[in-house]
Amino acid sequence: MNMAQKTVVKGLVLAAVSTACGYAAASTISVTSTGAAGARSWGTAGTNLSIEGAANTLASASALTGLKVVLTMGAFQSRDSIIQLQLTNARFASIGAFSAPSVSCTSDNIVLDVGAPSSASATWDFGITGTSGTTSNAVCTFSSLALQASSLTTAGNITVAAGVKRTSDSAYTYDATTAAAVIATAQSQISTIAVGTAFNGVVDYQSKQGYGFVTSDGGSSASGDILTVTVASRNLDLSFAGALSVNFVVSAESGKTFSFLDTEACGTTPVLNNRSTTTGRAYATLSGGSATLTINASCTTLTFAGTAPISLGNTTTASVEVGHKDATPSTGIVIEPMTFPAFTATVTQGSTTRGTPTSITPGSWTSNGATVVIPYMPINLTAGTSAIDPVITIANRSSLTGVLTGSMRDEDGNACALDNLGSVSATRTKNLGGLVKAAFAACANLSQTSTERMYITITATLPDSTTTFYSGYTVGNSSRVSVVNSSNGK
Repeated sequence: MNMAQKTVVKGLVLAAVSTACGYAAASTISVTSTGAAGARSWGTAGTNLSIEGAANTLASASALTGLKVVLTMGAFQSRDSIIQLQLTNARFASIGAFSAPSVSCTSDNIVLDVGAPSSASATWDFGITGTSGTTSNAVCTFSSLALQASSLTTAGNITVAAGVKRTSDSAYTYDATTAAAVIATAQSQISTIAVGTAFNGVVDYQSKQGYGFVTSDGGSSASGDILTVTVASRNLDLSFAGALSVNFVVSAESGKTFSFLDTEACGTTPVLNNRSTTTGRAYATLSGGSATLTINASCTTLTFAGTAPISLGNTTTASVEVGHKDATPSTGIVIEPMTFPAFTATVTQGSTTRGTPTSITPGSWTSNGATVVIPYMPINLTAGTSAIDPVITIANRSSLTGVLTGSMRDEDGNACALDNLGSVSATRTKNLGGLVKAAFAACANLSQTSTERMYITITATLPDSTTTFYSGYTVGNSSRVSVVNSSNGK
């Protein structure tokens, strides 16, 4: 009888097909420990390996040893065929990185050549160098196999499969009916990255003129608001307890800034008013480690960067605390109410991202005052018909006196201090155009001879429902053009 064999495998199943006899018998494969001292329980549910620990190459070894694979043949095998073990999500360690495995088959029905791979590989070929008697249902045991620790980079099941082919065949055919055997599961120690406490400050325009929050979140600044990001970890087999990095960037709402935190003028070299100094109102912490907080030149972003050891099975907390740079505010740049855009927090081990980068919704700042935004106000200080003067009026219909504060910047983001707006009495109207023009004239970083287009925010310590702003401008001291602002229609 002319016998031709074709072996088919999916996962850990081997099938031999005899074209003459017309049968196909599936083989089986199992995974256990060699029982050596210190060996982990391969093939046992819950054997979860830390990707971070594997990447650290276990400090003292580069291979995970103690793996035993038992393969039961399903049909006749012939001399000079090849049995191949096949891994997913891992590689076998090379000979030299560990001792060679021992291989034995039932009653020596099959004799295998172990081979000596010189580099880590997802497959290992064992040549059948001899057979005796029947090889159907023969059991071959591959003991003391080892996995390359650094090859565990993908979260998910690590599996092993087997295939048999004749040396003259170019490929294996895979059985579509039987699943692979699981060696273990690899996963990141970082289980979740989430917002712990969101920004929720209320900018106080009643008693602090916009230079602080109504209440503090309990931080060290006199009136600060705190954002926390939590990083939860698992304690796995091979867990890594070394340092990981936590990084994220908090951005101001479009059109707004953190200029109240910069001790220098935004647009120049930024100097964050950090709480590491005696009067600082910005600070960053990372539990169990260290962290820094920096501000960019345009004062639109705060960057958190921290490093801390993994707290096995626990939660590490990153904290950002901000408040006004002035301990006792008098004049300066107010804190602007804003809704912060979502950002992505990342945890890295060296240059490799760990866990799942997570979108964080950092919260918002509201206020207890009436605020108007004038998104477009042209100003030109050239005398004569080219002059463009702002016309801004506040109408206070309440029985309270309101203190006025403001900020403005040009279309390139250059800030201009808008101080000394004074107050508006109960049931009175006040013209602010001249004060805005004077503040504009004092800003050396703006053009005084060509038209600048300004973004202006003005806040009053008054109820929003009874406060109205009119905005417009005149050209050449005659024609008046109205400008839409955020209080129109109230």
